[in-house]
Amino acid sequence: MRIGISAFAGDSGKSGISQYMKHIFKRLPHLSAHDEFVVFMTRSDREHFDFGHPRVKIVTSPEWMGHPVANVIWHMLWLPVTLAVHDCDCVYLPAGNRRLSWWYGVPSVGTVHDLSQLHVEGKYDPLRMFYTTRILPLLMRRLTQVIAVSQATRRDLEQHAAVDPGRIEVIYNGADLDRFKPHDKALAAQRIRQKFDIETPYILYTARLEHPGKNHVRLLEAFAQLKKEGRLPHQLVLAGSPWYDAEVIYAAARDFGISRFVSFPGFVPQEYLPDLYAAADLFVFPSLFEGFGIPLLEAMASGIPLCAANIASIPEVVQDAGLLFDPQRTDEIKRAITTLTRDEKLRNELVCRGLKQSRRFSWDDSANQVLNSCHAVFVNKPLSGVVSS
Repeated sequence: MRIGISAFAGDSGKSGISQYMKHIFKRLPHLSAHDEFVVFMTRSDREHFDFGHPRVKIVTSPEWMGHPVANVIWHMLWLPVTLAVHDCDCVYLPAGNRRLSWWYGVPSVGTVHDLSQLHVEGKYDPLRMFYTTRILPLLMRRLTQVIAVSQATRRDLEQHAAVDPGRIEVIYNGADLDRFKPHDKALAAQRIRQKFDIETPYILYTARLEHPGKNHVRLLEAFAQLKKEGRLPHQLVLAGSPWYDAEVIYAAARDFGISRFVSFPGFVPQEYLPDLYAAADLFVFPSLFEGFGIPLLEAMASGIPLCAANIASIPEVVQDAGLLFDPQRTDEIKRAITTLTRDEKLRNELVCRGLKQSRRFSWDDSANQVLNSCHAVFVNKPLSGVVSS
């Protein structure tokens, strides 16, 4: 079977969706000795998604084709033609909450990571909000098979996008346990200090700097109050690429008078992330909405205690391995941070639970289930909607 794959909307390797793509793409050709893959992407994304396998053909487009408007049009008009030209038997769309088409000419499988635009007011500009709230749900219903990365996303697909429940399968994201694991905290701190000039102890949040969706401002407010009360010796590290309204986040750090205690290292390359987690005292994840939350797994696998928002998929991923709080309430964020910085017994308990919880999630299992979905739609045997875990 020849599977066409759209590798667009991967954010140049700097988002959770791009990490998902990397982990799935590099595993797919190793799961079957017979399948072939044709992957479509911009030229610059080749460095992120081309793993050099002989049964994977890379088809690149000019950089301007990666612009959101041009790329939406490409998927709607040109993708079906391209699939026919390359004689594909089915198509896989790993960023199904960003790029889809009305028709493909072959069976289709799409992964929907979240429908956060329905839950976070003002998440995008008006044009993108129209596309994501009005157009994409229609296109999701046109997919032969829809993959949801969590039960929370599955519920949204049923309730908000009106996708037939029988065509939804839950396939969880994975944890890269080879890279994220407990290791020497002092040595990790030394390397992070040398690379990013970040001093310990610190509290870590890894997420793109997006306002209001990632909820940095309330975290900064809670952190500022703790600093004012003299109850916290830590720095706050906000690692991530600038995104929508990132300037609001920078301004909040200045307005709260805590700029000297807050570090913005920007996008942290994958080779430094294990040390960044390992050297942290605490991981906090106050996002207003997540379809899954890969950083939660990375923190738990690294042996770092965490606290996180009690919304969407986050409780599903964390379960009893972290403290949960209402992300809309600064006092609850503050209380969770205080508890975890003071209660050593609880910290140790959460670390043990987190290590155990992270082992439930495997990228090998995820990729294998994605490939099985492609096979199922190709042989015209629709999946029954049984949930995978």
